[in-house]
Amino acid sequence: MNYRYANHDEVAELVRNGKAGKDYAVVDVRDDDYRGGNIPGAIRAPSEERTEQSVTDLVQQLKGVPKVVFHCSLSQVRGPKAARIYAEALAASQPPVPAPDSSASRSSDTTAQSAADSARNFSPNPYLPTGQTGGQEVLVLRDGFSNWQGLYRKDPLLVENFDSQIWQDYSP
Repeated sequence: MNYRYANHDEVAELVRNGKAGKDYAVVDVRDDDYRGGNIPGAIRAPSEERTEQSVTDLVQQLKGVPKVVFHCSLSQVRGPKAARIYAEALAASQPPVPAPDSSASRSSDTTAQSAADSARNFSPNPYLPTGQTGGQEVLVLRDGFSNWQGLYRKDPLLVENFDSQIWQDYSP
């Protein structure tokens, strides 16, 4: 698993205090259920339209953005799947980490260099291949936009284009 779930309060803090496209990016993969509101600044990338090229383009577009948050309505299928596909494409876009040269003699200089390489390539997530994170954290909004709008529908910093008619059966 190359992503982790983020609770609504963690994502809300990112949206309130960060700059979309610089500090974070939100990728909304809802399809027809996109109507009724969205997180401000979210990139719309419907799951029905996802192609290998669109994922590659998204990886390039979000290069340098430290946190990328994916979501759908409930973040049970489409959001996590999109995050996984994106994380795999991100890892594939990273330059390969060279294998250590076993024929080289082990001097104190090479040992120090090896330790520095290990520290640089350290991954705190045991499921991520070391050296393949690219410095970007891939997240999935826990419980998706359905829960998000229930919590934040009245906050214009966190929900835009809100349509109460669409969400009348899903009120907090």
